[in-house]
Amino acid sequence: MKKATRLLTPALGVGLVFGAMGVSAQSETVTVESGDTYWGIAQGFDGVTTEDLVEANEYNPRAIPIGAEIKIPDGETSSDNDVVTHVIQPGNTLTNIAAVYDGVTVDDLFRLNPGIDPYSLTVGSEIVVVDYNSEFGEDYLYHTVQPGNTFNEIASVYDGVTVDDLLEANPNEDPYELTIGSRIVIPLN
Repeated sequence: MKKATRLLTPALGVGLVFGAMGVSAQSETVTVESGDTYWGIAQGFDGVTTEDLVEANEYNPRAIPIGAEIKIPDGETSSDNDVVTHVIQPGNTLTNIAAVYDGVTVDDLFRLNPGIDPYSLTVGSEIVVVDYNSEFGEDYLYHTVQPGNTFNEIASVYDGVTVDDLLEANPNEDPYELTIGSRIVIPLN
């Protein structure tokens, strides 16, 4: 990640007439180089998380193409880090949406989006792909995976938490391939 570019978007005259004050007309992008990851890119920007980058870009987090322009959302405008949404693109299916987000299944998408019709996804609409609050409530907290973390190491940091507790609370996580920047549920009881 060597090249960061600022793009200026011309403001619409209508917005200026009606006082669109405080709206940022800048968005930053990063050109992906060999070895770049969303986590590594997020580390270079204050207030930007891996989840923010996944949400703002259509690329599979496990296979970001070299040369791709990654949009960097303004860290201050990131709404709620406990909820990740996906904007429906042409050709999206629940199956390929779930495949983009580590640990998310089609069943999760149905549970988080009651009444969703998988045969009639509306381009431009948003669906919830991860909602950390709804699943676990106040009896849990979250650990963001850092380079080198293992379930054993994470469990040792929290009093009374075992590897078995982590496996039970994170059934969709592969304990042998933790994704840097992902959030692991830590049960408090």
